[in-house]
Amino acid sequence: MELREVSRRWIKLLLGPGVSCRSIREDRILAEVLASRGDARRLQDMFGLFIAASLRYTSVVDHCGFTEGA
Repeated sequence: MELREVSRRWIKLLLGPGVSCRSIREDRILAEVLASRGDARRLQDMFGLFIAASLRYTSVVDHCGFTEGA
């Protein structure tokens, strides 16, 4: 098996139209926010975010519906 870099074109073909690496990263961060129940420090360590950014993401935990049943 040969391992080598992939091109931007290959990534766009794989992801499909309308999907970007940024949107995938944001989705992953939000999933981690919900899994960790808003642990801002965990987000900082895992994704290299600054405090302000991690707090913006963790604010979704307080949004209606996300804390129900937790």
